[in-house]
Amino acid sequence: MMNNDTYFGQVRHWLVCGISTDSSGALSFSSASTISPYVGPAPLPNYLYSRPHRYVFILCSSPSSSNVEISADDLRELQKPFVAAMAGNQEAQDIKDRWGFSAQGLIGLKGLKVEAVSFMRVGGTLKSAVANAGMMAQGMANKVRSLL
Repeated sequence: MMNNDTYFGQVRHWLVCGISTDSSGALSFSSASTISPYVGPAPLPNYLYSRPHRYVFILCSSPSSSNVEISADDLRELQKPFVAAMAGNQEAQDIKDRWGFSAQGLIGLKGLKVEAVSFMRVGGTLKSAVANAGMMAQGMANKVRSLL
């Protein structure tokens, strides 16, 4: 996928709300709610897709003191602009649910303030290609099952 993919959109690898900091300033997940459990990088091998994938980490705060609520409807709405995103039910949390994500769209939708951003680039290997194929197969199986 491209850095600014307007066809598939971003893939949501991890989404957590309600992270706080403890007295030392370290992140605390004690009152956090996981919207999307973590799924590691799985780019195609470099000989099939020569550009490494970019993985972006964004830490945001809410302008109010209340926790941010992110619903399945919010996530489905974010998928709409991406023609290749397979609209998922946002319950299986497979690749079809995670494709078509827009971090910028979610930040705007929920009025979040970006506090920190970092990224990494990961090149693909045979192992990551196998993980990618497994996620695709599971997503397609879930999609077929939901049609039955």
